[in-house]
Amino acid sequence: MPKKARLNGIKAFRCYTFEEAAEASGVTPRTIRNWVVDGLPVMDGMRPALIRGDDLRDHIKSQRDKRSVKTRIDTFYCVCCRAERRAAEGMADCDIVSGRAKLTALCDACGTVVAKPVSEALIPQIARTLDLKITRH
Repeated sequence: MPKKARLNGIKAFRCYTFEEAAEASGVTPRTIRNWVVDGLPVMDGMRPALIRGDDLRDHIKSQRDKRSVKTRIDTFYCVCCRAERRAAEGMADCDIVSGRAKLTALCDACGTVVAKPVSEALIPQIARTLDLKITRH
């Protein structure tokens, strides 16, 4: 499994070599080179090649945003399908523990168990589109 790049070690107003950028972000120098191929800006005409800290931070944030999938209130993210999916048969279980609710259902496409946390205040709105079985703990 790939490492998650760290943002807190990267100084925005500093320039880094590939090795320094790798150390500051917690990834390998090879990963930094791959990011350059994918569009991470490098200061041209300088040897060694330098990467601005703010560009590195922006690149990592944009990669994270691309991976993020926003779901509607009545849908789930299925890890197997890698997509937003509805609950099978429009049914879901709702477990409520101290103001937080966890919705659990089956993926409509593949039957995998899908879940997501929601606020207890949103349950009436979710109940309009899903048949909920509510359990309080």
